Amino acid sequence: MPAGNPRVSRAAAPAGGRRRPPTIPFGFDDFEAWYADHCRALLEPARQTFVRLLEEQLRQGVSELDRHRVRVSDSRVKEPLRVWSKLQKPQYRSQAKAPADVPALIDDLVGVRIVCNNLSDIAMVQAMLADLPGSDGLPGFGMAAEQGSEKRYVDAPKDSGYRAFHVNLVTQVPGLSGLTPVRGELQVRTLLQDGWGELTHEDTYKPGVQLPPLVTTLARRMADLLATVDDLAQDLRLELDRLAQSAVEDAVEAPSASAEPTADQPASAPDAAGAASPALVMAETARIVSELTQPASLASIAALLQGLFGTALRDGWAGHGSFKALLVAAVPGVQIVKVGPGYVVPPGAQPSPGWPQALRDVLP
Repeated sequence: MPAGNPRVSRAAAPAGGRRRPPTIPFGFDDFEAWYADHCRALLEPARQTFVRLLEEQLRQGVSELDRHRVRVSDSRVKEPLRVWSKLQKPQYRSQAKAPADVPALIDDLVGVRIVCNNLSDIAMVQAMLADLPGSDGLPGFGMAAEQGSEKRYVDAPKDSGYRAFHVNLVTQVPGLSGLTPVRGELQVRTLLQDGWGELTHEDTYKPGVQLPPLVTTLARRMADLLATVDDLAQDLRLELDRLAQSAVEDAVEAPSASAEPTADQPASAPDAAGAASPALVMAETARIVSELTQPASLASIAALLQGLFGTALRDGWAGHGSFKALLVAAVPGVQIVKVGPGYVVPPGAQPSPGWPQALRDVLP
């Protein structure tokens, strides 16, 4: 064959007898056309399903008072050029015989991100995800976790400094011929970990990408500094939680639910904070509890009230002597479960996998 034949030049061994690495047996144009159809049929519907079901999981598993701490922040379907670039890596290039092989090789064609306030919130999300069914041998499920797919970069950061928790999720997209399983990658990060990714354009710090040493050094230093701040933020969270919990663990006995303010503590008198009457405090307490659909810790309700009326509210709790007495007076018949930190369980709420294990152990 002529030396200029492209098929010969790709297959022939170069000088020195070293063979060239295998090439992908299809071109980008063919891949891009296939990928566009694959996105429309499966990846985009799967992305929407992942977002919807994760938000539903958070609604079921996180109290309204804590929901601001954990949120689905972003989602995407990987762009075709990024997928093509990833396919050039040796571990994929040798296995990709046709475009249809790509979904089995690359697990992050669909990506979803959850951002949390603190490290302990990541642990809470991990516990919720642990209650998902496994993806093996389950013909009917809304969303499952792929066994063995967890990557705990929070505990063992990448060389770049990247920290997060990753796990692959699987859902099933209906079509004319039945259900097709689709994988997606879930990333769970703290606010500071997510900020590092935004500030450093983390997508550029991939294995095999050569960057100037100063860039990688500065990125790693920034990651380590933010990890230290994450630890400080966690310590602050724990101390605030301790203070909030101490507010509901007073020794004053709660009066009965029918107790009325005494002559020395009229309902119209200002409370210890000097800003609101006991009646207003009781009304706000009743409103908070009435809007719950999931259990809330006593400490979180007490902290919210102190945020509204001031920490001086703890001095007498609007004439009721203790926080629990205020709660019972404001919401007659309220269900208080005295396990762990203590919880208020709203009427009609049914235990779900996202509830604290201590509650699930004691409630029918």
